[in-house]
Amino acid sequence: MNKNKDFQHKTARAIFSDSGYPLPIELRPIWRIGLMCVAINAIGTDGISLKLTKMRVLLWMLIRPQNWSDYYDSLHSYSNSILSMSSDKSTDKAIELAMAKGFLKLESETLMLGEEGYKLLQLVNDLNLFNSEVDFLLSVKNKVTEKYIKRILGH
Repeated sequence: MNKNKDFQHKTARAIFSDSGYPLPIELRPIWRIGLMCVAINAIGTDGISLKLTKMRVLLWMLIRPQNWSDYYDSLHSYSNSILSMSSDKSTDKAIELAMAKGFLKLESETLMLGEEGYKLLQLVNDLNLFNSEVDFLLSVKNKVTEKYIKRILGH
């Protein structure tokens, strides 16, 4: 019997559901956008800007809370381990979306808060979100230097 002929007489029925699609949080762009705005506010220059390379490194760390103690130890020279970091396309997509929607602006390789970024920060503060992330950022603020970034990026 010809299989193609059998399929021609079958009907398909589409089913629509309101249930969400299970997407891990680290792939959700608005979560990353929130982290970027929080990072700029917490440790950026005057709370309004942060170098793009520094943002990428910080986001790499922030989305991996299970490794925060290792990052802290490495940054504070309590450990001789050298962190490795790879390109993260989800971060780049989130940066592009953040710029397109007015959360961030990019000027001379520096990310700056946009109008929507300030609104998001107000919401974050009102809802008391990202407290652990801010604590981690403040604990490594003075250690994530250009020299450190070049070392882990292999420059």
